Amino acid sequence: MICNAKALSFHTVTVADKVPYLSLAMAERSPSADHAFANLYLWNEIYHQEIAFCEERALVRFQTDGQYQYLYPIGKGPLKPVLEAMLAADPQLRLSAVTEDELSNILADFPDTFDVFETRDIADYLYSARSLATLSGKKLHGKRNHINAFTAANVWTVKPLTPADFDACRHILDIWATLHEGSAVRNERLAAERAFAAYDALELYGALLIANETPVAFTVGSMLTADTMCVHFEKALPDIQGAYPMINREFVRMMQTQHPSLATVNREDDMGIENLRTAKLSYRPERLLRKFSLRVKSR
Repeated sequence: MICNAKALSFHTVTVADKVPYLSLAMAERSPSADHAFANLYLWNEIYHQEIAFCEERALVRFQTDGQYQYLYPIGKGPLKPVLEAMLAADPQLRLSAVTEDELSNILADFPDTFDVFETRDIADYLYSARSLATLSGKKLHGKRNHINAFTAANVWTVKPLTPADFDACRHILDIWATLHEGSAVRNERLAAERAFAAYDALELYGALLIANETPVAFTVGSMLTADTMCVHFEKALPDIQGAYPMINREFVRMMQTQHPSLATVNREDDMGIENLRTAKLSYRPERLLRKFSLRVKSR
């Protein structure tokens, strides 16, 4: 199909889009959490993501403050005609969460079209899977100490998450919600319920941590590429010391067993929340995946 403005037919993201989308995402091999199909689907009730396919590329747009923003069109087809079609359809085109590699590709074809702004709050934290699974080295000794305290105080086990565990996850979410306020609580609940409802269809993975016969933490993620996974949810009871580093470590170990090629774990962004940024930095990321916003220049 020749890509032009009239050919861009957007529709709400559904589970049926997963197979065609993933065929293009795997070709792109982007480590960005914004390109995880699970994220497009799970957060749809909040951001109203829409998708279109053109020239072997997937185009995703969402609304903020009544305006459309677009993700970088991932895939394996030519980029320039797709961006030309996007510009024709939306002359005030706004691109969001563009990685450095994607930015280079755009500027190669459109060197003078966009103003570019870095958006630190949505940079992804990328970690070595081996580092998270072992927590070795002096810089992570604090995490090991928390895990040692957890194992000393509890008889514990961890298991792959199944639909039979979703009510336990909801209970953990309920307790987490009592310590937070605002739209973030509602949004997390909506996304979690969508994850539970489409868990198998989305090919999600998860783990449930049990201490003294009580579920105390859970996590949910998906594979981004053949060697990169993305963690979408991670919640633990607040009064259980070491529950967070424990579920983190055990989930990565579980995924290493199922995906021997796993090398990188994307734990998403910090949204500019200070405590969350401190927590993510404390796990010593290999690197931050920088993100940029692009706006068509005023003429």
